[in-house]
Amino acid sequence: MTLSRRSLLAATPLLLAGIPHIGHAASSDWLTRWLDAFNATEASAYPDFVRTHIPTLVPYLDDDLALREATGGFTLLRREETGPGEITAWLRDRNWDRFSKAVLSVSDQRIEDLSFLGAPPPDDFKIERLEEGAALALLRAKLREEAAAGRFSGAVMVAKGLNVLFREAYGAVDAGMARVKPETRFCIGSMGKMFTAVAVLQLAQQGRLRLTDTVEALLPDYPDTALARQVTVRHLLTHTGGTGDFFGPDYEAHADEMRIPADFIRLFGTRDAAFPPGSRWGYSNFGFILLGAIIEQVSGMDWASYQQRHIFQAAGMVASSPHAGEGDTAVPLTGASQTGLKPLPFYTGLPAGGGYSTLDDLHRFGKALTGGVLLDKAHLNLATRGVVPAGSAQWSLGLRVARRNGASWYGHGGSAPGVNGEFACYPASGYQVTVLANRGHPHAANVADFIGSRLPSA
Repeated sequence: MTLSRRSLLAATPLLLAGIPHIGHAASSDWLTRWLDAFNATEASAYPDFVRTHIPTLVPYLDDDLALREATGGFTLLRREETGPGEITAWLRDRNWDRFSKAVLSVSDQRIEDLSFLGAPPPDDFKIERLEEGAALALLRAKLREEAAAGRFSGAVMVAKGLNVLFREAYGAVDAGMARVKPETRFCIGSMGKMFTAVAVLQLAQQGRLRLTDTVEALLPDYPDTALARQVTVRHLLTHTGGTGDFFGPDYEAHADEMRIPADFIRLFGTRDAAFPPGSRWGYSNFGFILLGAIIEQVSGMDWASYQQRHIFQAAGMVASSPHAGEGDTAVPLTGASQTGLKPLPFYTGLPAGGGYSTLDDLHRFGKALTGGVLLDKAHLNLATRGVVPAGSAQWSLGLRVARRNGASWYGHGGSAPGVNGEFACYPASGYQVTVLANRGHPHAANVADFIGSRLPSA
């Protein structure tokens, strides 16, 4: 659920003021030098390059080392000067099917900043869909290869309806030798937004709120702002309210105090909307904090208790909660195996994500969602039908709706330092793919893309 520097940069324009204009040749030279360091065999090459030439990235070096290990390095597809002192490189992972863009802001002396953005595959890139058994055998071989090389630590499930077809675990739960098991609990990051969205739709289904209700109407103690008067429940669910994020210096200064939705509203409740509500999509963690506050106000229960009773218990999810708890829970790990993994503190769950779950519980959630246990047909349709353009995908009232190799799916991902997860349901074929990892993005996303692009599409 916590955003990294890279996520924040991906959501906002790069600030280039004060960076002198340089020629294309100089930009390309910096790109070549960076890519050579990123792809170098020697473990020390990339850290040394960053400390010398990209000092602004030093605090995020562990994240970059994790990305370097997960991708196996990058193959450069093309490059383009996209602004004064800015060059964009289109890349493909060496070990996976993933494509991305690296945006370098450069001066004559050094790289001033670097961010990664998602990129669609080229038009001529094709993956052959396989028979089910062949696809699962290929997945098993790929995961064993990645785990043996220290590049994957997590748990993977592929199910079809009620039947679990693949349920395996790889790697370690911490920086020691304890092994991941299929029943290990993982932090799921923003995947927890699915539970918040379903809870809000349950209250709408019961007639206890309307999707057109404003923040002001549902939260009478919220500060009197234009945002509160204009932003509706529908805006919050679809990330179109302009409610923005809460990560940054203000949050860091008060992080120890931020435990419940009311704490966030006290700190951020007077902000203006980042754009006119309803005018466009903009992913918002703060918006889902507001949905948590609305759940509390309308239901009379704190959001965690509501989630426990009406989502987890209703779906039979026995191992899910906002907290790490005792027992077999994977520790978030940052850095890389080659340079030394570093354990991170456990995250605490919020309505915007950060809770804990397992492969089996998420399978139960998927069955309960599609089986009419959690929502009726009309509100399930609201949760799973894309209505708002969001880059190369769409957003429903709470979930991401996209296509993998031509097959439509809905679900949600989660990412933070030491955390990555993917949950995807394919309505045409009935497959459900869940990947949980205690390593950062794109460790789980790569696996979900790999198998989702190869299973039969119907």
